[in-house]
Amino acid sequence: MNFRQDINGLRAIAVIAVVIFHFNSTLIPGGFAGVDVFFVISGFLMTSIIFRGIGNNNFSILSFYKARAIRIIPALLVLSSVTFLFCWFFLVPLKFEALGRHVLSSISFLSNITYWKESGYFDTSSQTKWLLHTWSLSVEWQFYIIYPIVLVILSKIFSLNLIKKLLVVTTILGLGLSAYASYYWPSPAYYLFPTRAWEMMAGGLVFLYPVKLNEPVKKYTNIVGFVLIICSYIFMSKADMWPGYLALIPVLGSALIIWSNKQDSLITNNKIMTTIGLWSYSIYLWHWPVVVIGHYFNIEYWTVIGIPLSILLGYMSYTFIEKNRVSLKAILLPYIIIAGISYIVISNISFFYNIPNNKFEAIVTNKAKDNNGAYTWSRLRSLNKKEQFSHDEGNKMLIIGDSQAGDFVNVMYDAGFAEKSEIISRVVEADCGFFYLTPNQQQKAFSDSPTIKDNQMWQNKCQSFIKHVDDGNVVEQANIIVLAMYWRDDNMQWILQSIENIRSKNPRAKIYVVGGKSFNRQISTLAYDAYRNNIDIGNYAVKNIAQNSKEDRAIQNKIFESKAKLINYNYTFINMTNLMCDSQKCNVIDDNGHSFYYDRRHTTRDGTKYIAKKLLENKVL
Repeated sequence: MNFRQDINGLRAIAVIAVVIFHFNSTLIPGGFAGVDVFFVISGFLMTSIIFRGIGNNNFSILSFYKARAIRIIPALLVLSSVTFLFCWFFLVPLKFEALGRHVLSSISFLSNITYWKESGYFDTSSQTKWLLHTWSLSVEWQFYIIYPIVLVILSKIFSLNLIKKLLVVTTILGLGLSAYASYYWPSPAYYLFPTRAWEMMAGGLVFLYPVKLNEPVKKYTNIVGFVLIICSYIFMSKADMWPGYLALIPVLGSALIIWSNKQDSLITNNKIMTTIGLWSYSIYLWHWPVVVIGHYFNIEYWTVIGIPLSILLGYMSYTFIEKNRVSLKAILLPYIIIAGISYIVISNISFFYNIPNNKFEAIVTNKAKDNNGAYTWSRLRSLNKKEQFSHDEGNKMLIIGDSQAGDFVNVMYDAGFAEKSEIISRVVEADCGFFYLTPNQQQKAFSDSPTIKDNQMWQNKCQSFIKHVDDGNVVEQANIIVLAMYWRDDNMQWILQSIENIRSKNPRAKIYVVGGKSFNRQISTLAYDAYRNNIDIGNYAVKNIAQNSKEDRAIQNKIFESKAKLINYNYTFINMTNLMCDSQKCNVIDDNGHSFYYDRRHTTRDGTKYIAKKLLENKVL
C-alpha cells in the first residue's frame, strides 16, 4: 500500500483536537473524540497489514509484534524516564509512588485498566496523573496483540470472505456493547478494550470493503467526513456518554475520509497537516505531561505556552527517537531498567526518602494501603442490601449517604452501637449532592447542581438512589436516622430540603446530621509538608480545614447548627470539626504516627476508632 498522506493529515486532525481539549476544554469541548479518530486509523492500517500478509501466506505474528514494539516503545521509554527524573525533585512520596505504578502499567500497556480502577477520565484528580493519556496506547496495544491472533486462527478455519462478514457482525455487536456499557458502566466503557475494539474494527472494515469513487464524489465524501469529525469536536462534551452510539460520528467521519482516499485534499494533504501528522504520536506522548505541569504549578496562560511547547517536544521526539529506528535488542535493556525502577518505587518508596518510620507511615497512608477504600464501603454496601428491618422492637437505625456514611457505619461498630441496634443503610453517591427529594424537587435540584445538571446519566442514577431510600419503608420504620454525606456548598438548599422531607416522612425518629470532616489537602500531604517544615501536624492541619470552592466547613457547620432546632427539621447536629479539632490543632495522627485519614475526608481504621471514642466520651449519641 502506497503511503497515504491523507491519513497523515487525519492524524493531525486527531492530535490537534486532543491537545487543545486537554489544555482548554472550553475551546473544543469534544476534542477527546480525537482518540476515536486515532483508533479508526490504527484499525485500518493494522487490518491492511494483517490481511495482506495472510492473503500472501507470509504473515508472521512475531514480526508484527516486533514492528509495533520498535515503533511505539522507544519514545514511550524516553517519556517515562524524563517524567521519572523530573518528578523526583518535587512530588510527595505518595504521588511519586503512584507515578511508579503508572509508569509500569504504561510500559506494560495495561494503564487503561489501572486508570479505570482509579477514577474517571474527566475527574479533576486526573489532571495530576502524568501518564493518564497512555490509556489509549494500552487499548491499541491490546488490539495489536489480540486481533492478529484471532484473524490467523480464523483464517485456518474460514475463507477470507467469510472472515470479512464475521468482522462486520462483530463490529456491530461491539458498538451495541459500547452503547450499553457507556450508559450503565461509563468508566470501564471509556477505558477498556472490549468497548473500544469496535472503533478499530470499523477502521478495518474501511480496508476490507473499499469503495471506488469518482473525483467529485471523493471530494464531497472527504468534506462530509471532515464535517462529522468537527461536529463531534464542537457539539460533544464530557457530559455525554462516551464512547456509546455518539462515537459513531467521529468514527464514521474518519472512515469517510479514509474511504475517499483524496490525495489532493486541502484539508488533510497540505504541508502543515501532513507534518503535524508525522509528529502526531510524539506530540500526543509529550503534550499531557506538559498539561499536568501547568496544573501542578498553576502557571498562568499555560495554554499559550504549553501547546507550542508540546509541538516542539513532539518534533524533537520524532526527529531524534522515532526516525532513528533501533533494534528490539536495543530496547530491551532500557525497558528492563525502567520497569525495575518502577517496581522499586512501588514496593519500597521509603528508599527514595530519608524520613523516620514513625513520620513516614502517615505520609504514605492512602486509599489502597491496608485496603482503606474497601474498608470504608464494605459494611455500608452490605447493609444497603437489606430490604427492611427484621423486627419491630429495639433500636432501628437507618444510615443514608455516601462514603461519609460508610465512615460513620464503621464508627457505629467501633463504638458498640451495632450490638444494640439493627442497622440498615441506603447509599446515595456523592455526585448526587442530596438524598431525599420529591420527583419535582429532583428536577429543579438537578438543574441547579454544578456536578450533574448537564449529565442525564447521573440524573438517572441519582433518581434510582433516591428511590431506593424508600425501599422496605425503612424511612418510616426507623427510630434513629443518620444522614452523612460529602456536603457541598452549592447543594445546601437541597440538602436542607432533603432533611425536611425525611422529618416530614418520620416525625418521631431521632435524626442525626453528621457534619463534614474534610481538609483542603490530603493528610498524607500535610504530614509531609509538616515534616519538611518541622512544624506540628496538628497545628498545620487546623489551618487546612476545608475552605475551598466546593465546601466551606465553618459556614456549613453554622448553617446546620442554626437549622437543627427548627420544628420542620428537629435534628441533632454532630459537629465533626469540633470533634476532631480545637482552635489550636486537629487530631489527625496518633502518638504512634498512625494516620486517622487516608485522603482529605475518609478515615482509616485508626480514625474510626478515634471518632468512636470521642463520640462516647462526649455522649453525642
